Amino acid sequence: MENLTWRDWFGHYIGEALGVFLIVFFGDAVIFVAVLLGVAPDIVTVGLVWGLAVGMAVWAAASISGAHFNPGVTLAMALRRKFPWVHVIPYIVFQILGGLLAATVLTVLYNGIMTSKLSALGVPKGAPGSQLISMIYVPYTPNPRMVGIGPASVAAQLHFPDGWSLVALWQGALGEFIATALLLVFILVLLERRSTNAPIGWFFPVALGIGVLLLVVIEGPISMVSLNAARDLGPRIFLWLTGWGQMAFPGPRGDWWVTTIAPTLGAIFGAYFYDFVLRRFMPKETKPEVEEEKKPTPIPEKVSA
Repeated sequence: MENLTWRDWFGHYIGEALGVFLIVFFGDAVIFVAVLLGVAPDIVTVGLVWGLAVGMAVWAAASISGAHFNPGVTLAMALRRKFPWVHVIPYIVFQILGGLLAATVLTVLYNGIMTSKLSALGVPKGAPGSQLISMIYVPYTPNPRMVGIGPASVAAQLHFPDGWSLVALWQGALGEFIATALLLVFILVLLERRSTNAPIGWFFPVALGIGVLLLVVIEGPISMVSLNAARDLGPRIFLWLTGWGQMAFPGPRGDWWVTTIAPTLGAIFGAYFYDFVLRRFMPKETKPEVEEEKKPTPIPEKVSA
């Protein structure tokens, strides 16, 4: 990395934006379809789509940027894997930009359907209860469609359960912290050369996608499973720019930090946990044996006929 020019690093930044764009574009698309068109995939299917989106992003851009695609991963790599600190902020900025662009493209495709759905709901954009639509962009605690919305008066008016009484913000934050810590452990194990089950290169995105699928199934109802501040902040900034008000910042119950700060801290914790607890129990690296100096093979004499 020391020999890379700033032009090379700009290519890395573009790779990070591309990766997050693909994750949000395909991942949020399944939420768009489910909420706006009434198609109701089960949570395993939703998790499979997000897992495939992550895998596709790794396949597409890992060779360009190293496939962080997540501010928590970038910070963890800077703290534990000597990623240059001077490039941390640009990486994070371009990751967020990729999420914002994905939200923009999805809106261009689905804007008419979204407007009709808001009208049918009878709730103005950005008003309490409109998270039943804005959830297509960003995760909330709890999942508005699966668990419910709040406060109780708004929930009753819209004939939805009062989810705020069922899931506290600390539960959403704890779930995001644990899930993202596990994600980092999983990533570092997959990258570990000493792991006896380390996957070959092409299978790494598949294995990572399976991990994402499992985390979505567990955490999806609680916080809509962010795992990634860029996946959240990019679309959230788009919401704010397009007039969604409190549905963007600070969130319907002031919960923006649950899906941005908590997963970032979880990623950093996961990297330290792996390095200081798990990694020391990996098989020891064996030093390659020094090969004896090879003597030239004698050329056999011709055998007389």
